[in-house]
Amino acid sequence: MESALITPVLLLFVFGIFEFGFAFRDYLTVSNATHDGAREVSVAGNNADADYRMLRAIRRSSAALPDDALEQVIVFKATGPGDSPDPSCFSGSQAGLCNVYGPSDFLRAADEFGCNGSSTVTPNAPDDAWCPTTRQVSVGTGLDYVGVWITTTHTYITGLFGDSVTLDDQLILKVEPQDQ
Repeated sequence: MESALITPVLLLFVFGIFEFGFAFRDYLTVSNATHDGAREVSVAGNNADADYRMLRAIRRSSAALPDDALEQVIVFKATGPGDSPDPSCFSGSQAGLCNVYGPSDFLRAADEFGCNGSSTVTPNAPDDAWCPTTRQVSVGTGLDYVGVWITTTHTYITGLFGDSVTLDDQLILKVEPQDQ
C-alpha cells in the first residue's frame, strides 16, 4: 500500500530532476554561447568579418545543443548596458540597428560575409543591415555598444511539465578600441 502511494511521487521527482537538469544544461549552453559571441564581436570591432567570427564562436560554444537548436541570433546596436534589441529586429534585420541570423547562417562560408559601409563587397551579405565596418571603434569619436541576443526552444522529454520552454539570453559589451 505504501509503495503504491510513494512510487508515483518518487517517479515525479526523478523525472523532474531529469527534465529540469536537461533544460538547465541547455540554458547554460545558450548563456555561454551568448557571452562567447558577444566577446568575439566586441574584440573584432569594425573588422568586416566580425559577425562571421561571432557566429563561429557561438557555434563552438553551443556544441552541446542539438543541430539547428539555435533559432535566432541577433547582433544589435545598443545604447548602453541595459538595452535590448529593437522590437523590429525580432522579425528580421533592420538597417543601422541589427543583423539577424538563423540556423542556416551558421553554415555560411567566410566569403559570404563582408559588407563595406553602405556598399556591399559581397552581394546579399547577411551582415548588410548593420555593417560591422560602420561600428565606432575610436575612443575619440565614442565606442559603440554591441549586443548579442540568442534564443532556442528546449523540448521536454516526458511532457510532464509541458511540451517545451523558450530559452534566451543577451549580453551587451562596448566595442574594444582599435588602432586607427
